[in-house]
Amino acid sequence: MRLRILTHYYPPEVGAPQVRLAALARGLAQAGAEVTVHTGFPHYPDGVIKPPYRNRPLQVEQVDGVRVMRSWVYAAPNRGFARRLANHASLATTTLAAAPSGGPVDVLLVETPPLLLAGAAIAYARAKQARLVLNVADLWPDSAVEMGTLGSPRAIAAARRIERTAYREAAAIACPTEGIFTTLRARPESAAKVALMRPAVDLARFEPTAADLGRAVARSKSAAANGEPLAVLYAGTVGLAHGLGTLLDAAEEAGRSNGTGTNGGTPALAVTIAGDGAEAPALRSRLATTGPAGVRMLGAVPADRIPGLYAESDVAVVMLRDLPIFEGALPTKLLEAMAAGRPVVLAARGEAARLVEAEGCGLVVEPEDPRALAAALTTLAGDPARRAAMGAAGRAAAEREFGREAWLHRWHDLLASA
Repeated sequence: MRLRILTHYYPPEVGAPQVRLAALARGLAQAGAEVTVHTGFPHYPDGVIKPPYRNRPLQVEQVDGVRVMRSWVYAAPNRGFARRLANHASLATTTLAAAPSGGPVDVLLVETPPLLLAGAAIAYARAKQARLVLNVADLWPDSAVEMGTLGSPRAIAAARRIERTAYREAAAIACPTEGIFTTLRARPESAAKVALMRPAVDLARFEPTAADLGRAVARSKSAAANGEPLAVLYAGTVGLAHGLGTLLDAAEEAGRSNGTGTNGGTPALAVTIAGDGAEAPALRSRLATTGPAGVRMLGAVPADRIPGLYAESDVAVVMLRDLPIFEGALPTKLLEAMAAGRPVVLAARGEAARLVEAEGCGLVVEPEDPRALAAALTTLAGDPARRAAMGAAGRAAAEREFGREAWLHRWHDLLASA
């Protein structure tokens, strides 16, 4: 099978889509497929193309047994609707222009959103006489409309036309969550084509070592004896979908509740935010002026550093805003926290909440409710044994339900059938 993956996101950029798509490309190549990834020059999330990728219209390289074609892209930070739209449109245009190169293709797999790339993929697949497969990682424009980032009736109508056309042209449509699957099953242009492809996690990468577990036990005992703050980690995109201002509010609330974290005292929570995105500048500005104490923002960090950050934490936080569109979401960061054996405090509804509750791997609170989030974190701060039990339950569930080998087999079967 000659597979080409068309995507806006790919390493050396960091982020959940980049890690997932690289694992898919590498795994399918190892299984015998001839895999080419067609993407842009790395620029996410800061909008800066770094050496050695600058000032090139097209580049081809070999990465982990996968041929990677890179087309020129208008590099823009992951914030501001107009510039992001120009960024998406530029890559859709240049990948389509470069479509004739690179040899024959049997199946074109496109990651959407961005929806403009899915639109370009229709012509791309026709030019290569390839079957088109969509991976719908998020329902767009639905999510943009609900978050208020897309309000123009004309723009919404145009986006929906592209969406419907892409679904009609596709030979198969993959989606990662039950919520997206249910929605697409109800639409006539996608109903007969959609397949549920639940996400996976690299279990070996996140497996807690004996040293990690030993440090966690020692840290818990030390914290209990010395009144040290609970080490809380958020690792992922700092985007409009996540509402991380609520986490800062919760850190303030926890400090007020126990009388710490003010006037230079020890904060109740030691919060680490590892990631970047559209909301990051506002959060940094707040931390530089009004606080709260005990919160640090690392910015974007390399993917290979994330397991170590989990190993250093007591609790992982996963958050989504209180919008209906996110009730069908299953964040990759939730699976990573489970694989790392860390208890989760989830501020979300729907599919992710059902998973956490069913597996007993953490606590679920209402989204965008800082008091509830602070109360859950404070509860776990005083109960190391419960944290350990939840972490073990999460790891067991990840091993049982979200291993990458079975996920690769499902993808290979879907693409081969297309």
